[in-house]
Amino acid sequence: MSGMKQGGNEDDDSPCCPPHPAFVHGLCSKCGAKEDTGGGAPGPGVAVEYWLMKDDDDDSPCCPPHPAFVNGLCSKCGAKEDDTAGGLLGDGVTVAYYKTNQGGDAAAAEHCPPHPGFVGGLCSRCGAMEEDTAGGALGVTVAYETMKQGVDAGASASSLAAVGALVTQALPMTNIPRAPDQATLLLTKKLILILDLDHTLLNSTRLNKFSPIEQEKGFTSNTMDDPSMGIFRLDRYSINMLTKLRPFARGFLAQANTMFEMYVYTLGGPDYARAVVQLLDPDGAYFGERVVSSQESSRRDMKSLDVIPGAEDAAATVVIIDDTETVWPWHQDNLILIDRYFYFASGCNKLDYQFNSLAEQGLDEKEHDGALAVVLSVLGRVHKGFFDSVHDHGGHRADVRAVIREARSQVLRGCTLVFSLSESAEDNGEDSPMRPLAEKLGAVCQVDVDQTVTHVVAEDPRTQKAQWARSNVKFLVNPEWIKVASSRWCRQDELKGFGWHCNGEKMELPFGPDSHLLAMRVGTVNVQRAD
Repeated sequence: MSGMKQGGNEDDDSPCCPPHPAFVHGLCSKCGAKEDTGGGAPGPGVAVEYWLMKDDDDDSPCCPPHPAFVNGLCSKCGAKEDDTAGGLLGDGVTVAYYKTNQGGDAAAAEHCPPHPGFVGGLCSRCGAMEEDTAGGALGVTVAYETMKQGVDAGASASSLAAVGALVTQALPMTNIPRAPDQATLLLTKKLILILDLDHTLLNSTRLNKFSPIEQEKGFTSNTMDDPSMGIFRLDRYSINMLTKLRPFARGFLAQANTMFEMYVYTLGGPDYARAVVQLLDPDGAYFGERVVSSQESSRRDMKSLDVIPGAEDAAATVVIIDDTETVWPWHQDNLILIDRYFYFASGCNKLDYQFNSLAEQGLDEKEHDGALAVVLSVLGRVHKGFFDSVHDHGGHRADVRAVIREARSQVLRGCTLVFSLSESAEDNGEDSPMRPLAEKLGAVCQVDVDQTVTHVVAEDPRTQKAQWARSNVKFLVNPEWIKVASSRWCRQDELKGFGWHCNGEKMELPFGPDSHLLAMRVGTVNVQRAD
């Protein structure tokens, strides 16, 4: 069993200390020496995990903005907090802390023995000593992430290899089935699909969190199951919540299952995950044991393919559907965003969205033209594009990330946009937050108007560029047009709710300016009366 070299060992394979770069809970973040002795091994009850991220400029972290700072360093790119214009992680180590069930060995060792592996003489899961596998004190798990851009120049290749060897031993052991390899996927003509739960396939609320308007609509703590509406209580699973399945959720899964090997990945708890998956897939035909919850996730507030055995190696075949972009910082190119499903008001309130929920409005998405139907159509295009690439170029060159990029770039292809933000004479529109999205969608964006321009995207219809668009018979649209095109994966009719009236008022989307569509800036999801 491989272990970490400890203390001030002079061996070439050991971390090069002293000097010690920093101490975490009394232990050197590089070599594990105790702060009060200058050497020694980590004490009982401390398990050490290392994640060594590949050193690849093409995949380097995309900062700024910086997601968070740990010990004064950005957790993604290693920039110093007081020098956000740069600064690499000096010794190549960012330290993150995860406290694990400090209630004694019984809580920690719920699934031990058998012990998955020992690091520094301690079980990487429960903290039991290797020579005393019947127990061992549970303490604090310290996770070290060697970042892509901050590898210590003084660390030898052999020491990095030793750290890398610990990865498979120290990562949490789960029962999640291994992702199929590419050969198997090519044989079955399937890809891998990872699906979020909340606000993607369903929406849940606590039984005591109904808004006054929802209570007027008949939602109470005594509301019973209504399978015709996709509403189910979870108290049969000892969870005091009510869940609403998104329209077309089961039909979506049935059709996606023909093209994909599917996994669920939620940051919700394991009991909740199992309960709602049972509603979506009562026979286990779609997911089986392929369910990742917060218990299996290697990070509390982010998601990564590292928790699914084999998925990182098969990233070229993985498609992700989620309503939140920021939880997938390392796999943006695999991600297809879906409009958030806000059936209950508690979800709107939690994210501080100032609009009425679908339940409060007595509305719901349409099955045939809602968000899941749109995403299913995109998945079909991605699946076809991938296997067309396999046929044309061979499986080793096919990559869903390239297929997704190409499909996205076709949405506004052929459009040349100019952005207008204000009536200022220096209104160049370069700072519009919609410009990067428009370019991802395939539009050409420029600063000045000329006859090649097809659209002026205006925050204010009174600007000179907006007036030029009207005079030259060009499309004058508001930024909603780009957002909706992105969500629907197709160019929208500019004259149906995305332009400006001659009196300077914004055109209304269907159901009026206070509707679910406009308030959610969705405009994308067709809704209907729930009655």
